[in-house]
Amino acid sequence: MSIMIRFVLVACMSITLVGAALAGGHGKAAPDGKAVYDAHCAACHKGGFGGFFTGAPKTGKKKDWAALLPKGVEALTQATIAGTEKMPERGQCPDCTDAEIRAAVEYMVAQVED
Repeated sequence: MSIMIRFVLVACMSITLVGAALAGGHGKAAPDGKAVYDAHCAACHKGGFGGFFTGAPKTGKKKDWAALLPKGVEALTQATIAGTEKMPERGQCPDCTDAEIRAAVEYMVAQVED
């Protein structure tokens, strides 16, 4: 292989790697909404003991979410982050990032929008 071809290949690979880094390709996967939900939200939103006392809308139950869905994912995410009358700030997950909370909200909304 000629030196010129090697140079072009190395240059192309470098450009690709730099482009991926600038585009956010740092190997971080998007948060898994179901995993966040299962770990931090299900205790109340599956309708169990926690949901009984808080009145949390049950995941998948359209009637429970009817008044909330029109607000949209962004507003529901912000309400979860700030906390509500009966839901603690960040849904009682202080270590969850905003992106993880949004992913969990998106997961719950998707369960009722089918």
